[in-house]
Amino acid sequence: MNTTLKSMLVAAAALSAVSSYAQDKATLDLLVKKGLITAEERAKTLDEASKARATSGLNKVFVKEDNTKRLTFGGRVQTQYESIDAETTANSGTVTQATSVSQAFMRRLYLGFQADMGEGMSGEIVYNFADDTLDKAVWTADTTYGKFILGYQKVQWGLEENTSSSKLYTIERSASNRFWNESVSSSSLGRLGFGARHTGLHYSNRNVIDTAQTLDYGFSVANAIQGESASSSNDMAVFANLIYTYKISDTNRHSIGVNYGTARDTRNAAGTATGAGVNDATISGFNPYIKSQFDKLVIQAEYMTTTNDAVTGSTPNAVERKPAGYNVIVAYKLTDQLEGVVRYSELDTDGHGAGFNGLYRDASTSSVYNKYDSVYVGLNYYFVEHNAKIGIGYEQGNASELMSAMGGTIGTGKAKADIYRVQAQILF
Repeated sequence: MNTTLKSMLVAAAALSAVSSYAQDKATLDLLVKKGLITAEERAKTLDEASKARATSGLNKVFVKEDNTKRLTFGGRVQTQYESIDAETTANSGTVTQATSVSQAFMRRLYLGFQADMGEGMSGEIVYNFADDTLDKAVWTADTTYGKFILGYQKVQWGLEENTSSSKLYTIERSASNRFWNESVSSSSLGRLGFGARHTGLHYSNRNVIDTAQTLDYGFSVANAIQGESASSSNDMAVFANLIYTYKISDTNRHSIGVNYGTARDTRNAAGTATGAGVNDATISGFNPYIKSQFDKLVIQAEYMTTTNDAVTGSTPNAVERKPAGYNVIVAYKLTDQLEGVVRYSELDTDGHGAGFNGLYRDASTSSVYNKYDSVYVGLNYYFVEHNAKIGIGYEQGNASELMSAMGGTIGTGKAKADIYRVQAQILF
């Protein structure tokens, strides 16, 4: 055999062995079997690779506590471009063009760490550097009685909300989802801040009925106010969920579930946890949903409704409100890598009202409307499943029944927006 080629094979194997010892041990074994290198050369190469790894510190994890069994980390990078053109129609019929939006930005920059302490105990922290917010911080005990989680994470309310943003079929979640789950940041937005992330005790468990059927269930007892910090309202929320799944195969499975939640209403007209009578009112309701996969076709639908008690001194809740909304998503794999998606969503705030820009992310008009509906059409291209993908989508967002203010009089005005988005994602 040519000596130069032989030396190159040994050197290449030695270099790759530094980064992937187990894989290249098999490669060296194959080279010996084929007679391309000797057993002595194989042993020398492995010994040199081992010394190189020891010198470089590879295969070592340096942790503060010696009892840590395993430390893993992961991340998510989402880069997004959006173009939004919107117009409003006043009660008088006058049409006004809103300021156009055209911008590129980092939608999400997640970095997370999980430490396995053994005996089913672990801790996890995930931070979003794109908007400087904590995404998750929990202590988990995985026991024979189920999984007990203490800390800050999402409660079970909203199928779309509890689908990881890395695995959404659409680029952004729907207006109906945002109404219940996005934060209450101002009175003009009108969002309830009901679901999403709360600090408290979370529990989940799975009952395997047979090889085809499973029953998942859980609950959360947490602060009524979203966030990781202490709440001055001293109010708690309770959420519970139940999911039945029938699995025929990995690509033919069907789930039906329901989420329930009840919490003290932590809002007033200014969207804070103060105000007369605020501790006497509750928001409570149900969120039934289905999700089915028939090989290349996925269909999911959910309905959300709550009863929002009247709150003394709070205009949006001067009377009892019963907002309701739903989403229907159909996704179909056109090829192994290309997927088409359609979503339809509706929301009726029942006189509560919500700001247009609060439900359609980054829209420039802030007028308040009573009803919303939207249609989304998009394509997802998967380079390496969800680990590397690009999504492109168009959404027409509509609003009707213009309101004078939150909980105010309802008119005939309306609004619409043409929203184009492109998003690239890498998971690691």
